[in-house]
Amino acid sequence: MSVQTAASSVRYGVFLRPDPRTCALLTDLHLLLRQQYGLVSCAAYPPHATLAGNVPTGAPEDELADRIGAALADTSAFTAYNTGIEKGGGGIGFNLHDLPDGSPNPGITNLLDVVRRAMAPVAKPMDHYRANPLDPGRFRAHLSIASHELLLRPELRPEMLDFVRGLAWDPPHSFTADTVSLFRFRSPDWHAQWWRHMTWGHVRSWRLRPTAAVNLDAA
Repeated sequence: MSVQTAASSVRYGVFLRPDPRTCALLTDLHLLLRQQYGLVSCAAYPPHATLAGNVPTGAPEDELADRIGAALADTSAFTAYNTGIEKGGGGIGFNLHDLPDGSPNPGITNLLDVVRRAMAPVAKPMDHYRANPLDPGRFRAHLSIASHELLLRPELRPEMLDFVRGLAWDPPHSFTADTVSLFRFRSPDWHAQWWRHMTWGHVRSWRLRPTAAVNLDAA
């Protein structure tokens, strides 16, 4: 195991929090997959859609929070759509990136860009195992169902898909995306299977500016 300093063991993530019902469903699903298959990576995190994940930075935490808060001050809430289960980057998750017609959701893409521009000046170089959220155009917003372990055991993916689909769970098809949170993560080794030993803490949350849009598809 590589040796890290206390500072290098800390990373930060900016997450979009789904609605409470979706959070509860994801928590139950992650715990079920841990019990059935021993998967622990998704259960190691709070329910979320990643906007910037596990970002190393040399900036003080207060500065990081101030940068994100200032960037989000003029950002409006929007309707996010869960368009169903999809495979991507080796994992399985609910697609949160698109509108029901399959085109990218401008609310999501704008929020990703706002967070990317706030984080990029103080983020250290990173090589995300799928696609770096700070790289525009390469990242798709999603709600992870099964993640890191499927990269190590790709043969399990078809069985996992059948199992999850067999549950016939029906999460909300849309929700108002209005809560963004900053989390602090610690791992003794970010180059190993960090999800097995990672701990996290909630730093703070921001509520996006209310919008007049009416969500007609809420489940």
